[in-house]
This record gives sequence, structure tokens and C-alpha cells, in this order.
Amino acid sequence: MTGVQPCFHCGEPVPPGSHFAVDIDGISQPMCCPGCRAVASLIADSGMGSFYRQRTAYSEKPANDTPLATPDEYLLYDDPTLRAQYCRRESAASEHASLLLGGVTCAACTWLIEQTLLRETGVQDAQVNLQQQRLSVRYDPQQLQPSRVFALLESLGYSARPFQASAQREQLEQEYRTDLRRVAVAGIGMMQVGMFGIALHAGDLQGIATEHQTLLRTVSLLVASFVVGYSAKPFFVTAWRHLRQGALVMDLPVALAIGLAFIASVWATVTGSGEVYFDSVVMFTFFLLLGRFFEKRVRRRHAIACRDAESHLPLAVLVQQPDGHWRRQSRRQVQPGDTVRVRAGEVIAVDGTVATGSSAVREDTFNGEHVPRAVAPGDAVFAGTLNLEGSIDLYVDQLYENSRLAALQNSVDRAQRAKPALARMADRLSAWFVGAILVITALTGLVWSQIAPDQVLWICLAVLVVSCPCALALATPAALTAAASALRAQGVIVHGENAIEALAHAQRVVFDKTGTLTQGKLRLETVSACGEVNDAFLTELATALQQHSNHPIAHAFTGTAITGISEPRYITGAGIEASWNGQRYRMGSERFCRELAPTLPSAPNNELYWVALCSSDQPLAWFGLSDPLRPEAAEVVAAARSAGMSLALLTGDSSSAGARLGRELGFDFVGTGLSPEDKMQQVRAWQEAGEVVMAVGDGLNDAPLLGLANASFAVASATDLARAQADFVVDDDNLNAVIRSLAKARQCVGIIRQNFVWALSYNGLGIPLAALGYIPPWAAALGMSFSSLIVVMNSLRLNRAQR
Repeated sequence: MTGVQPCFHCGEPVPPGSHFAVDIDGISQPMCCPGCRAVASLIADSGMGSFYRQRTAYSEKPANDTPLATPDEYLLYDDPTLRAQYCRRESAASEHASLLLGGVTCAACTWLIEQTLLRETGVQDAQVNLQQQRLSVRYDPQQLQPSRVFALLESLGYSARPFQASAQREQLEQEYRTDLRRVAVAGIGMMQVGMFGIALHAGDLQGIATEHQTLLRTVSLLVASFVVGYSAKPFFVTAWRHLRQGALVMDLPVALAIGLAFIASVWATVTGSGEVYFDSVVMFTFFLLLGRFFEKRVRRRHAIACRDAESHLPLAVLVQQPDGHWRRQSRRQVQPGDTVRVRAGEVIAVDGTVATGSSAVREDTFNGEHVPRAVAPGDAVFAGTLNLEGSIDLYVDQLYENSRLAALQNSVDRAQRAKPALARMADRLSAWFVGAILVITALTGLVWSQIAPDQVLWICLAVLVVSCPCALALATPAALTAAASALRAQGVIVHGENAIEALAHAQRVVFDKTGTLTQGKLRLETVSACGEVNDAFLTELATALQQHSNHPIAHAFTGTAITGISEPRYITGAGIEASWNGQRYRMGSERFCRELAPTLPSAPNNELYWVALCSSDQPLAWFGLSDPLRPEAAEVVAAARSAGMSLALLTGDSSSAGARLGRELGFDFVGTGLSPEDKMQQVRAWQEAGEVVMAVGDGLNDAPLLGLANASFAVASATDLARAQADFVVDDDNLNAVIRSLAKARQCVGIIRQNFVWALSYNGLGIPLAALGYIPPWAAALGMSFSSLIVVMNSLRLNRAQR
């Protein structure tokens, strides 16, 4: 920028005639405002002027609507209830706090923050994670309170807010560690007892000395006892808990098989007669625990991610007090009628109405669109949206529980509750299966008690072991795991429990528009000049003006820019105004530009997003922007149609862009201007008509839809909540992965059918033979392992096909 001196701290132009200079390392450096001068003075006076030599970018300009922070402003964060959400007490003299930082741009910023905090009395350690923008600080709570840390960070020019720790998250972490230990113990036990079991089975065939057999059985007993008592404990607890309520679950035959096999093996070891099955007991325990561990890990990840929508809201907000002063309060303490201040760049914490100020609010949380909405006094704004441009004061309309964001999360919860119908049906079938196993075992025991009472225990145990649905239980998860592994190699992460099977049977695919079929960012498509000035110069002029704007539109102008722009002034919700060669120029909305150039014609059409450019004496041009289609979008839609699927486009965009895109790609159904509830209602209607629906989306507004669909995809740029609700997450940012996943899912279902045929054939043949006494328990255990191995090897063909 020619002729205008930049602020040494933030880089913004120094207003003519201002005197805010600060002496840094012996040189007087210009500052643009009192806030920058105060921050720079603090840094220089602390002996850390070298920060300015190390930084790679200008620092963030302090907010001008509030004075520099004092510890009193942050006393709210010392409240024990609020403090517990982001602090962890380690001992009487040590507490750990986690904070999210704003304005940290380079390693020099991390150095400045860490060195400043480490000089503070009571701070024991301070570390900044530049990638995650997170500060971890450990201090003595008897010497220092969190409010002082917030005040120091604010005085350095960085924004800070608590990183919310959750008691539920801590509980999930503890359960995860416990489950991992159970699996590890069972795995180690399986390896040890397996070696002894091989020796014992070989001894049964070739002969073994009695003392050697007793030694091997005794050592196996000690190891298996620990595995059964610790790792297998959940099976017995779950079976007993449900049995007391009169419910039969799959854990019951599992517990019976493990318990009876273990007791029989203990008896055989003590008496020196009969067979031992310690190897089968620990192996069965390990494989079952391993499968459940991976299942719980997916659910744990979902449970954590589903809270992200509300956790992104600030814990505290600036609230105007009756005496007119502003004070920070907990978001949960804000009441309807309060006045709340939201600065530029902050997430809005409440539903409210703009009282003073104007800005632009990005609302892709709800409508999926990345073009922000200009707001002024009287306009409504919603919790969870981002205030982009200027500071605004809001009248609070309602509590968070009644907010639009809370309603959206409730929609997600309802979608989640609506999905497990298949799981409930599986529970009913498993109860019948368990009952049938118990009846067959009891009848077998009754018959053999009349024929050969000394053989009852071993024959009943053989029936339980043979009927233990190892191969049947592995038929689906083994294939699903192999398919998930193959998809992971293709850049698709599988989350959903029955997602692959549901995907294979999908009949209709529903696409979101913005960020899914399109790239989710604006691009300059065309220039419509209003006079004789050539398009290249107009684009360079527009690029130069947009360099002084923080509006998302500015990202569409990245080419060459003319020089000499002076006196830039950004008008919130309207556009940018500046001087060049002694003439005033404006770029922005039609109303804003028409004030300077009354003869500005209307925008050419409504197919694009149009931005006007004018000078003080004439209109110059309209710039047409669009959200470009992904390169592979047309190919993906065509492939889905070739796969025999119906195509639907459901978008929150109410412009004509959605209908035009639907026509271009040949969608069977196009819905525009839809809310999340509208999308859910449409998908639910298709499901009630008997269709299996798969959905592809990216935004928070798509999360309820993704949760309701039978199978769902979130593209790589999706929000955390959308990724949590989706059954598949595409990590390579290519929609072709959706079609590859569909083909792999259909192949997987074919493998599952083959597995079921084998498993049912094995059980159908093995149970009668065991009940007739033709299969001893040791052979039943080997047969069970062999049957399971066949199922696993058949399922691994999915991976081999991928390679």
C-alpha cells in the first residue's frame, strides 16, 4: 500500500496524524491504535522485543470495543463449577488448565506466550500446541488463579477460552483403558495356554507322561483362571444381570460355555481324568473381547464427537449489567432479555436479535451455505453461527435449551434413536437362538442321563461348544472388518455398525449440494462490464480492493492486483470502499454501490452470486461468482444411476443454483431451501415407502439426515458432527470413493451369504452329531476353531481383491 505506513504490531494502516509509537529495541515503531500500543509496550517492557524479529506474520489487532483486560474481568473463570470444565486438580499444589487460543500465527507467538506465563509467579509449566491452537498450563492454585492467565493472554493480544473437559469423556477414556487391558490379558493368556494346549493335544494322540500332562494342565489352569476371572468377567456379569430380569442374551451361552468348559477342565486337572479345554476357553474369550473392543471404540468416538456442536460455543459471554458496564458471565446464566456483546470472529453463543451494530454472519451450521448473511439491528441471529465482520450487541431471545442449535442436536438424537430397528430385531432373534441352544442341551443331558450318566457332562459340553455360534457370529463381522479394511485403503473410514450391509441394499442416493457436489468455496466465473473498461483491469482493481476485506468473497480474487490503493474502509454488511488515483471506488452489494453510482444496472441474472464495482462517477462492472462443481461429481452421479439407484438432491440453498444443478446432472428429485427437519421428513417418507436410502453430505445441518439414512457418507471437509453421524467418512476428498464403497459393499454382502451358508451347515451337522455322542468335546473345540478359520479366510478375500 503506497504512502500509508503499516502498524508495526498488526500491519493495519496507521491513521494520519496519530501518535501511538512504541520504542522497541531502541527504534520507535508506529502503532495504529491505543490497543496495539499497549500490547507492544507490554512485550517490549517485559524484555521480549525479540518476538517481533522471530514472527512470520503480523499479530492480531486487539479489540477496540473493550479496554485491555484486567484480572477482575475474568474472575468468572475462577468459579468452581465453571472451573471444573477446563481444569484438572493434580495435587494440592498443582492444577492443570487447557485453553483454546485465538490469534496464534507462528512459532514466535508460542514462544511469547510460554515465556510470559513462565515468568508469572505460580506457573510451573506452559506449553502451546501451535497446530491445535491449545495452551496447557500447570500452576499452583494457592499462588495463581485461572483469571490471571486469561488476563495475561488478553493483554498480549491473544484471545482465549476454556477447552472444555467433560466428565463423560473422562469416563469413556477410563472404560477404554479397562477394555484394552482385558483384551491384552486375554491375548497374552491365549498365546501361553495355546502352546500348552498344542502339547496336550499332541500327547493325546502320541502319548504323554502323566507327570508332564499334570504339569501342563496345572500351569494352563493358573493362566486360564486369571483370564476367566478378569477378562471374561463382563460376559458373566451381563448374562446374570439379564437373566435376573428374565431376558436371554447371547452372553448367556457364551458364559455357560466358558464357565462349564473351565469348571470341567478344573475337575479334569484335579482328578487327573477327562479332557481339559483351557486353550479353547481363553481363545474364545480373546476373540469375543477383541470384536467388542473395536465396536465400543467406534461408539466411544461417536459419543465424543457428538458433543462438539455445543462445546464449540463459548463458556462465557460479555453481558451488559444494569449499571451499563460489561461483565463476563457463564453462558448458562444468561437469561432472555439480557444484552450480550459478540466481537468479530467469535461464535455466537445464544439465539437473539441484533440491538446495535452490523456485521455478516456465517450460517452454514444450519443451511450449509458458505456465503454469509448481512445482519443489522432487528435481525435474528442464532447460537452456533460465526460473527465475521463487526462487533454487535444482541438481545437474548431464549435459553440455549430452546435455541435452534439445541433443536438441531435433538433432531440428531431422534435420528439416532430411529435407526437401531435392525439391532432390536437381532436381539429378538438371538433370544430365540439362545433359548433353542439351552433346550437342545437340556434335552441332550436328559436323554444321556438315562443312557450313560457318566458321559452327560462331556456330551452336554460338546453340544454347547459345537453350538457356540463362533462361525455364525463371525460370518458378518469378519466380512465387514475385511471390507472396512479394504475401504480404508481407498480413503474411506467405516463408522456405522451395519453400514456396509445397508449400503449394499441402497436403492436411492441423496446428495447435499454445497461442499458435497460443489467445492464449497466461491470462484470468479465471469465479469460483466458496464462500460468500455477491459475485464482484465477491472479484475485487478477488484482484487486490490478485496485485499482489504475479510469477507469470504475476497478469497475468489487471488490474481494480480493494481497498486496505489489508499484509505480503504470496510463497511460491515455492505462492502469495501477505497481511493485510487484521486477517485473513490466501491465494491459490494447493489444497494451499497448504487449510493455512489445511481445508474448502476441490475445484476445480469440470478444464476450466480453477483458483486458490483463502481467509481464515484459511473458503474464499472458486475462480477459473477459461483461455487464450482467438483470435477468428479458428474461421473459419480452417472455411476450411481448405472448402479440402478434413484437420485435425489436436497439442499438448504434457496437460490436457483440447486434447481439448475439438478437439471444439469439429471437428478430424479430436487428439493431446495430445505431445513434439516425438511430433509429428514423427505428421507423418512422414502423409507416408509420401503426404500433403502443412502445420503452424502458435509455440513452440521446434514448431521440429522446422515444419522437417519440407512447408510451415509461425510466428505473430507465435513463438520465434526456430520463426520460423527456418518457411517462412512471420505478422507481423500474424492466423491468417487462413494461409488467404490458401493461396489465393495455389494461384494461384501455376497461373502457374508457364503459365510452364513457354511456356518449354518456346520451347526446343522455338528449339533446332532455332538448330541448323539459322536463328537467329543476336544473335537468340538477343534471343529469350532476350524469353522471360524474358514469364515475368516473367506472374508479376507475382500482384502485380497482390493490389493
